[in-house]
Amino acid sequence: MSSTNHNPLVSVCVITFNQEAYIEECLKSILCQETKFEFDIVVGEDCSSDATAKIIESLSNNHQNIQLLDNHINLGVLPNFIRTLNECKGKYIAFCEGDDYWIDAHKLQKQVDFLEANKQYGGVSTNNRWFFEKENTFKDSLLDEGEITFKDLCHSNLINSQTILFRRELVRNIDWMKRLKIGDWALHLLVTSQQPYYRLSDITTVYRVHEGGTHSLLKEEFKIRNRIEVLITILKHVDLTLKRKDLVKASIRDLLKKLMNYNSKDLKAARNKYFEYGGSFFNKTIFKSYIHELF
Repeated sequence: MSSTNHNPLVSVCVITFNQEAYIEECLKSILCQETKFEFDIVVGEDCSSDATAKIIESLSNNHQNIQLLDNHINLGVLPNFIRTLNECKGKYIAFCEGDDYWIDAHKLQKQVDFLEANKQYGGVSTNNRWFFEKENTFKDSLLDEGEITFKDLCHSNLINSQTILFRRELVRNIDWMKRLKIGDWALHLLVTSQQPYYRLSDITTVYRVHEGGTHSLLKEEFKIRNRIEVLITILKHVDLTLKRKDLVKASIRDLLKKLMNYNSKDLKAARNKYFEYGGSFFNKTIFKSYIHELF
């Protein structure tokens, strides 16, 4: 339902850049939501060089609940993500990147109903469907319904972000995320450091895998580096119990071990960081890296 209300119950955060082939499907899938409450769509269009902005402007002329943020300067993924989140005024925030889309018209209503009835949870996600554009095939991602804790998320991001709805009050002062390459995982760790998530069994969204996708283009080594950066940043900027700090450090060590197996040029720095976060000389992977250096 459209809205001129400046205080919608839900704000949907959409970030997009050079996604003219996908953005219309994305926004229309959100506009099709059937809800008993008001919602708006806040779009961070990051100064695209294609027709993405024109498509959004055309849709916003007919739908007052689409708010297109200033797009005259290219900010980059994380700064654009953060400023768009900051402009979301709803009690709850949902998220959908411009190349993904929703397929359940009751997604938001189900999730709001759940969080209204279950105050102990900071957010609620669902299952999703993957679309592999090159092969033109779909694959359902079916994970068990139930609680998702900070501990569950420490080793990997178990949440497809286009499925999430979370309480806006749990996400404040997040400028520290700007230098990261992965924003959604950091966001989920921030939320679950305060309250756990819950996953519903429903499939409500489609995640599109295509050659233009930023994450899918990265080599595994760079993905690992980006994940390490997220966890180190979480340690610095999120208020954690000692037990949770230890969980994060253990995850950092595991990722550093994987990174060292690539025999990267900065092997010594990675090894030193491993020890900094509690690593042991007696680890087999470390031993192999020493052998590699000797020979």
